[in-house]
Amino acid sequence: MAIDDYAAGVSRPEKGFNFCYTLERKLDGLGRISGSPAPKFGVYFGKRGKNSRDAYQFVRKFGDTYQEAFEGVRRSILELLDAGESENIEAIVANMISPMVKGKILSTYFPYRYLNIFSPDHLDYYLIQLDLDTMNLMREDPVVKREALIEFKNQDRVMKHWAVDLFAYFLYTEYPGRPPKKENSFGAIGDPLRNYRIPEFPGNPIAEFISLNILPPSEVKLVTTDRPKNETGKVDFENESRRLRRLGDRGEKVVMDLEIKRLNDAGRNDLARKVLRVSLISDSYGYDIHSFEIDGKDKFIEVKATASKAGSANFYLSSNELNQAKRFENYILYMVFEIESKSPKVWPIGNPFNPENTNAVMTPTNFRITIKAEAT
Repeated sequence: MAIDDYAAGVSRPEKGFNFCYTLERKLDGLGRISGSPAPKFGVYFGKRGKNSRDAYQFVRKFGDTYQEAFEGVRRSILELLDAGESENIEAIVANMISPMVKGKILSTYFPYRYLNIFSPDHLDYYLIQLDLDTMNLMREDPVVKREALIEFKNQDRVMKHWAVDLFAYFLYTEYPGRPPKKENSFGAIGDPLRNYRIPEFPGNPIAEFISLNILPPSEVKLVTTDRPKNETGKVDFENESRRLRRLGDRGEKVVMDLEIKRLNDAGRNDLARKVLRVSLISDSYGYDIHSFEIDGKDKFIEVKATASKAGSANFYLSSNELNQAKRFENYILYMVFEIESKSPKVWPIGNPFNPENTNAVMTPTNFRITIKAEAT
């Protein structure tokens, strides 16, 4: 491949094949890398500076002249393809091609193996929405972040059978959906879709434990919440349930990270590795996280989460959760406040049901009705 067949700005498809133009423009439907400047290609044809003329421009990490730089770029692409074929992730990360171009080349040549999401902001958004954002992962190269999303897909009993591009399509169009544009007032007052959007969470929140005192019922003030309403002004219970579930899922992720950190800080790395978020396996457990005390004793944690400031706790408890709370001695309720913030507050309430704490007021809100009938 000659430099004119590679460098963007020299020729267009109507004059012959051009690698960079095809990768960026002709294959735009396979993942967008347009919008970032031409130096991402290492070598390009155009102006650099206000009064410069059209000429070959290059990035100096590839060479001291545009000819040397092109040879460096071409060599790097060949090395990238070799690493992609052998799935050598370390070599892919170390390759000098710019991250977005690197990702587009890999997904173009190996569409069944490498994910076609290239925007750093989009990668972070999906990691956060899928609760994959850890301190280490959020600092990693985009290649590693894409691998984490692929691993997430492959661990799901349904999605593991999907093609990689179908998974990307699902993320953008179904769940969690296309990331909101930064200039939009996402979820702000006046946003007509405010109550229907997926909550936006900051990446890798740093949570902390807090301690609160449970007050007698007579001292508890009624807390009103901004419950989503439909066009008739009635509470949209379906949407409220969906939002509460998403807040709860995020709360579980926060508590899981906090429990692992607590055990690691205490030198119990062996126990930290065993902490399990059982809610991802089944809802039948009656609790969300199986953790441990420092001495190795089992710890069964039920997580509730709210976007509200730290204070009174107001949440729903299923009959299965209540039964397990009464059954297990070391069943602990964790209330996560400010779940949409960068620093959520986690209150280990303990077990107000074994023994029963009269200051925890239970109000029945639903009843299952069974009526046996026969034809008359």
